Amino acid sequence: MWVIDLPRELASNLVTVRHISDPSSGAVSVRSALTVNDILKDNEGVGPGFDTLRLLLSLWVFILHSFVVCWGAESAGEFAANPFHRILITPVLPMFFIVSGYLVTGSALRTQNTLTFLSFRALRIGPALIVEVTLSAMVLGPWLTEKSLLEYFSDPLFARYFLNITGNLHFFLPGLFESNPVSGIVNLNLWTLKPEFYCYLLISLLMFSKVIFNRRYFTLLGLVVLIAAAAYVVRGKNLHNFLAVVDWKFLILAFILGCLAYHWNHRIIVNRGRAMTAVLIACFAFMHPSLIIFGLLAVTYLVVYIGTCKLYLPGFLRDGDYSYGIYLFGFPIQQTLVHFLPSGLTNGFTVLALGLPLTVAFAMLSWTLVEKPTLKLKKRFKRSYQRVTPAPIADTH
Repeated sequence: MWVIDLPRELASNLVTVRHISDPSSGAVSVRSALTVNDILKDNEGVGPGFDTLRLLLSLWVFILHSFVVCWGAESAGEFAANPFHRILITPVLPMFFIVSGYLVTGSALRTQNTLTFLSFRALRIGPALIVEVTLSAMVLGPWLTEKSLLEYFSDPLFARYFLNITGNLHFFLPGLFESNPVSGIVNLNLWTLKPEFYCYLLISLLMFSKVIFNRRYFTLLGLVVLIAAAAYVVRGKNLHNFLAVVDWKFLILAFILGCLAYHWNHRIIVNRGRAMTAVLIACFAFMHPSLIIFGLLAVTYLVVYIGTCKLYLPGFLRDGDYSYGIYLFGFPIQQTLVHFLPSGLTNGFTVLALGLPLTVAFAMLSWTLVEKPTLKLKKRFKRSYQRVTPAPIADTH
């Protein structure tokens, strides 16, 4: 058996080609397979499509919420009750968490230091979150509240709202958006902070215990979690709320599946046929809540597949990572538009048309003025470790 070195252009399509000869028959067979690991190597360790995928997912959430803020909870629940509509709702947040698990595992394996890892996560999540919470409480609230400013600032809800920065969720500010169809809620998107913080805590514990650095041990842990989740489903427990949004425990499962996918980069073969099969499986599974585990497995493959593809983006969206800003600022902007729009124009299409440019503008400002500058502080922590492509993950210790 021997390996033939191919030109880079051909290697991008057929990375590994092995010719196996049988001396007795003179037969030669050719086997080729393009894995995730091959694509990462060709792109300096980076999946070329992951940033674009996160942006598309944040836009997906924004589009859904454009209609939810106009309908209110009852009408949105009726929409979500349709099995076909669940296909539009249920996958989006699990896909976010799969992306997060995949990329965060890569970060953990590169840093190999728990404090550095947590510092990187804090620098990525914290600054923009602090700005969004502060703007909502100090600008949006006083501007639109139905209470007097004295009542507003003296209300305990005002002080509690800042606890969102720590992951202690509070959705209400005094007298704000009380007449909206989604009454009183300032930023619904913040609810995903708690499971995200839990996921980072889990990775930190796995780094401290060294489990994250051992493929066999981590895979065993993942299988145990997957079996426990399947048992949870079999017992008929709630898998999502009345709006077809996945329960937070399944978001953590999605995160773990993303971590597992990174560990098995070298075995995951990517091709269009498998991706289309995964789409069909996911659509069918998310229409039937009892099959949610199969849906999560299918979209895990889809996330990794899309993350390895080079996706087109308009030029003005290539200069920054705007997905987090869109996710953070989208809902308050949508609620503000509903507050001002006359009843005849309060519909999802109007909110989408007016709100999306505003939200993208806020996201760009957040990236330029807050997120990008604070991420430069990573350099201070990088001095404590040598940034290299992670060595092959150990199968045993």
